[in-house]
Amino acid sequence: MKILIMNTVGFKFIDENIEELRRDFPQHEFIIVDDKDVTEDQIQEAEIMVGFPDPKILKNARNLKWLHLSSIGVDKHVDKALYANPDILLTNSSGIYGKPISDHIIGYMIALTRNFPFFIRNQEKSAWIKKDANKDLFGSTALIVGFGDVGRNLARKLKAFDVHTIAVKRTPSEKPDYLDELYTTEMLESLIPRADFIILCLAATPETIGIMSRKKIALMKTDAYLINIGRGSLIDQDALYDALSENRIAGAAADSSTPEPLPNDSKFWKLDNMIITPHCSGKSPTTYMRQFSVFRDELRRFSKGEKLKNLIDFDLKY
Repeated sequence: MKILIMNTVGFKFIDENIEELRRDFPQHEFIIVDDKDVTEDQIQEAEIMVGFPDPKILKNARNLKWLHLSSIGVDKHVDKALYANPDILLTNSSGIYGKPISDHIIGYMIALTRNFPFFIRNQEKSAWIKKDANKDLFGSTALIVGFGDVGRNLARKLKAFDVHTIAVKRTPSEKPDYLDELYTTEMLESLIPRADFIILCLAATPETIGIMSRKKIALMKTDAYLINIGRGSLIDQDALYDALSENRIAGAAADSSTPEPLPNDSKFWKLDNMIITPHCSGKSPTTYMRQFSVFRDELRRFSKGEKLKNLIDFDLKY
């Protein structure tokens, strides 16, 4: 098969990766190209596509049988109407971002509770001004909404910080030892008032968009924090701004926004109780190694006619 690997920002297999693919899968032809340089012929001939292609080109990929995304998020590619082939297979790179994203979240938690943004602003002004910590991380309660790769890695790490961990997920399952409490998403509203940190680690689907509504934000404790490493659409943005600007919650942190990128004139930039990062939480010096390993293993399954591990359900949207 012709496999089109499209390099994008944050995704590129190194030469050694490509050599390994060509050695281990000699039956396939690998075409490597930057996404901005991809040709119409390459799109039309591709039977397998790897990367994060512009959804608008997918209708032209008449021979495409499988699209493997370099991301966890699939919301831009999960509509079957985008594809020429109604039997298209879609996989994501779940399993590669849990470690760095959970580190990023813990960084948010420490920075917010220990007032790092305040001190950094004063450092820029050469101002020695003390400020007490807002909250102890140890002894606090974290409510993890979404218990996939990111949520599981986060819960494991938070135990080392003596944080009481609660998670909610769509379907019931057995609670792992490293987690204190596990519920289904229907219990979210009743759990919010208990949490010092509410951490959104779930995909954007029709069921989860707006999951942190104005009503749910109003249930948060006044000294609680809302952290989002999912899509910005998971949160009612106006309600979040109102809660932060009126100090009805202690603070927030987000690695994505609606719209994205966050416009220069967004009112969120002015808030001193919010940390904004530019959709970078999943990046680390070793991300490319994990991206390659996930695709290589999926290609091995595909070539053997086995079920793909990270196969996306177009009905469930994840």
